[in-house]
Amino acid sequence: MRLSFACVLVSCSLLLVLLLFRWCSSSHRTDESFDPVRKQTHVLYIKLNGVDASASELFTVRGASVEQMKVMCTVLPLCHGFNSEGQFKSKIASKAKSPAIDLYLKQTVLGVKQNKTLSSSEAGVFSSHDEEYRNMESSMKIYIYDIPIGKEIPSLEDYKYGVEHLFITLLSKSKFRTLDPTLATFFLIPARCTAYRKSVPNLKAGIQMASTITAEMVTHVMQHSPYWNASQGADHFYICAHDMGTRVTSAANQNLFRNAIAMVNTADILERTFVVHKDISVPPHPGRGSILWSKMGQGGAPFDPSKRVRLAFVAGNLSRGPVRPKLLELYRHDVDFLVVDGHMSDRDYMSALKTSTFCLCPRGNVVWSPRVMDALWFGCIPVIIANYYVPPLYGLVDWSAISITVPESQLSNLKDILLTVSAERVEEMQLAIRKTYEHLTWNDPPKPFDAFHSVLFQLWTKRHVPKLHPPIS
Repeated sequence: MRLSFACVLVSCSLLLVLLLFRWCSSSHRTDESFDPVRKQTHVLYIKLNGVDASASELFTVRGASVEQMKVMCTVLPLCHGFNSEGQFKSKIASKAKSPAIDLYLKQTVLGVKQNKTLSSSEAGVFSSHDEEYRNMESSMKIYIYDIPIGKEIPSLEDYKYGVEHLFITLLSKSKFRTLDPTLATFFLIPARCTAYRKSVPNLKAGIQMASTITAEMVTHVMQHSPYWNASQGADHFYICAHDMGTRVTSAANQNLFRNAIAMVNTADILERTFVVHKDISVPPHPGRGSILWSKMGQGGAPFDPSKRVRLAFVAGNLSRGPVRPKLLELYRHDVDFLVVDGHMSDRDYMSALKTSTFCLCPRGNVVWSPRVMDALWFGCIPVIIANYYVPPLYGLVDWSAISITVPESQLSNLKDILLTVSAERVEEMQLAIRKTYEHLTWNDPPKPFDAFHSVLFQLWTKRHVPKLHPPIS
């Protein structure tokens, strides 16, 4: 009897969702040009173990399986996710640890479509997105606001956070820029959080300065331009490569983090201001100084795989964060690992990248690490040890094909995990890296399908992401 009642309840819930979907479709669709994009999208769900979100609930369903709840959430545009208790969320606000509950975040990405006209061997991950890529190339226009605030602070040529300055510079010189805001698909607020942070020596004061200047820039835009208010910031974006990431929005109008698109290195799902379905995780860094590491490494193509005699390698400051000190303690004396607590010369560092099968990328104080790019450039398989990290170009690049993710709680089993990867699988991953690394590599000037174009492509796919939050006064 209980089983029958549960089935009836689930069936009624599904009917309710379908009715809501029909209502949402008729009430919220204002532009039929959305349809071609919708037909080419599919939905993924990111599972966060032991996490729940405080959010506006649509409804609660009891007795449904996770797969059934995915079906319900997928067909309902208002649904941004659900938890294992059957609570469906209309938006995801702050997230907190909750040991007895799992959270499922809805992620809409472009679906796979057979490529019929793209012939370039460089296309790689774009071979299944030919039409959309060409649409972006021909149609996307970005207006860059000219804002007088903070201009006196110089930009930095910092390799770790250099993507921020490089992206704004490349965009300013590109064909995607328009000087006519009426033609714009998107609007860039050219905040430079790294420059503002580094303008003072104290970390806390620097982060506060970055937040204050960013807030003043947004206020300036709101007061002097009609375009922000027209969309409540939904067609605006900014880039912040510094570790603070989306926290730079803390002092600004709340629609900056709720609606505007963030391009960040610190793509942390547990960060309250990072919104996974709209924000973009960018390829972390462009390289070190004048050395073109990507050209030297070429994804590992020039190197003999038989010379990779070491199981795993990591170097750097291993005292930061919750993972690195434990990693150092567990593996610094293991003969199959090269664990260097400190700086290595470029020559020795590159040699270690070439001669290791796996390169460890443990989180520090934040989830991301520039080691990911160093590893990919030299064909060393990245091992990401960071919970809740959204890797660069997620949804476009298949990270399961080019990296291994190890939960922080499994650090003591790291060696066993790596030893279970077969030689055939290692070879497959190395080949996939050689086919993928260029999409994650920045060039000046940009090249087709590189990191600059990949990031813009992900931005392009966000142009129809619904922003349902009401205006914030």
